[in-house]
Amino acid sequence: MKHTNGRDLTQFDQVFHDPSVPKRLQQIAPSSFAAASRYWRTILTGEHLSPRMKELVLVALHASVTSLDSEAIRRHVDRALTAGATKEDVLDVLLSIVGVANHALYSAVPVLIGELKAAGREDAELPGWSPEAEAVKNDFIKTRGFWNEQRDVLARLMPAYFGALSQASMEPWKNGVLSPKERELIYIAIDCSPTHSYGPGLAMHIRHALQHGASRDEVLTIFQLAALMGLEGYILGAEELLRTD
Repeated sequence: MKHTNGRDLTQFDQVFHDPSVPKRLQQIAPSSFAAASRYWRTILTGEHLSPRMKELVLVALHASVTSLDSEAIRRHVDRALTAGATKEDVLDVLLSIVGVANHALYSAVPVLIGELKAAGREDAELPGWSPEAEAVKNDFIKTRGFWNEQRDVLARLMPAYFGALSQASMEPWKNGVLSPKERELIYIAIDCSPTHSYGPGLAMHIRHALQHGASRDEVLTIFQLAALMGLEGYILGAEELLRTD
């Protein structure tokens, strides 16, 4: 997993922005650093995903709206490029994860409808399908190969929003550079992340990833990369605590 520029992405001391930090950590709390380092290396040295794919997954995890860790985004974009990813790969990942914020509407909109009904409001009734919304739905099914009923309510209540959202979510599938399996693995990472944990999406994207040829061990590696986010507090906290002026 070593690369032409001499960096070894499996080594935990390579994670820190300030190279003096890991040295000081080994002096101040050597056993703690050793435990953190082993955890990092165990996941990053696994053989079931390429270094490039692991780093793209970590970009997605830290760039998700439920995380938005700017330091980790910078780190893993750089590491992804080092591991052989292209700028197009990274941009594909970043656009692919935009739709995660829409998951909140799957629970928020039904609450609104329930309160409108409780208040006896006429606008509690869903409008019919507009031709534009029907076209968006058909295009989505043609491009993505599925549809879930939560989307019906959004499409009927907010057709302009839903059209723009669907265009953004379908763009990587139409013009992106990742393979379908790679993109499904990115979605699995987002939906199993400790800051999101969206069960319905997770099951669906695992199913789709398997259909595209993903193995059990590849999916298990995604789970481990998501769990690796648990080290982020240690990394960022140590940088702040021990950084040199």
